[in-house]
Amino acid sequence: MDSTVGNTASETYRRGVRRVLLVTLAINIAVVIGKLIAGFLADSLSVVSDAIHSSVDSLNNIVGLVVMKYSTAEPDEEHPYGHAKFETLAAFAIAGFLFVTCYQLSLSALKRVFAHDTPAPEITALTIGVMIVTIIANIVVTVYERSEGRRLQSAFLIADSAHTRSDVLVSCSVLAGLILISFGYVWLDPIISLGVAIVIAWSGYQIFKATVPVLVDAAPVPSARISEIVRSVPGVHSAHDIRSRSQGGEMFVEMHLHIANEIERDHIASHAITEEIERKLEREFGRVTATIHVEPLP
Repeated sequence: MDSTVGNTASETYRRGVRRVLLVTLAINIAVVIGKLIAGFLADSLSVVSDAIHSSVDSLNNIVGLVVMKYSTAEPDEEHPYGHAKFETLAAFAIAGFLFVTCYQLSLSALKRVFAHDTPAPEITALTIGVMIVTIIANIVVTVYERSEGRRLQSAFLIADSAHTRSDVLVSCSVLAGLILISFGYVWLDPIISLGVAIVIAWSGYQIFKATVPVLVDAAPVPSARISEIVRSVPGVHSAHDIRSRSQGGEMFVEMHLHIANEIERDHIASHAITEEIERKLEREFGRVTATIHVEPLP
C-alpha cells in the first residue's frame, strides 16, 4: 500500500475515533453530574453509587483519547508492525473495569440483603425523571458508539459501548429499585442488582474473548481457509507454512508459495500472482498485509 494512502487512512481513523470519544465524553459527564445532583437531593446512596459507576465511562473516554494518540502512530523501528495493539490492550482494560464493577455491585447488593437498618431514600419525581433521562442518554451513547466502532473497526469503541450498555442496565436496576422502594418492596432491589452484575460479567467475558486472541497472536482464520483462497489463483501450485495474526482491524499473513514450473522463472508473472493473492485475501478478510516467499517446486 502506498505510504500516502496509508497515512491518510490512519489519520481518517484517528479523527473518526477521536470525534466519537469527544461526543460521548460530553454526554457521559452530563450524565454523571445529573445523577450526582439527583442522588444528593434524594439522599439516595444507590443513585450516587450509580453516578460513580457512570464516571467510569468518562474515564474510559479520556483513556481512549490518550490511547488513540499512540495506537494510530506510524510504524517505527521498535514497533515495525505499528501500534494498533495499544487499542486492543485498552479494550482488554475495559473488560477489567467491567469485572471490577461486577464485583462492587455484587458486594453492595449482598450488603443490602443482610442490612436491616438502611434508611430509605426520599424518592421524588425529580429523582425518577433524572434517572430516565440519563438512561435514554446512555442508550443513545451505546448505539452511536457501537455503530461507529463497527464502521471504523475500532476494538476500543466497541468495548467501550459494551461498558456503557452495562451502565444502562445498572441505571435501570437502580430505577426499578427506587420505584420498588417507594412501594415498600425494598428487598427486591439487591436481587435485581445481582442479576445486573451477572450481565455485566458476561459483557466483560465477551470482550476478553475478542481481545485475548489478538494479544496472544492467535490465528484469526484457519490456515486451510487461506490455503484454499491462495490455490484458487491461476498459476499457484500450493502454499505451506501459512501463519496469520490480526491487530487493529488488519490481518497479517505469511506463507511460502509454490507456483507452476512454466511461470517460476518469469519474475513479472510471479509478482502478478502474489499481487492477485493479496487482492483475493483483502476481498475475503478486509485489510491484509501479506508476506509471500516464492519457492521452486521440489
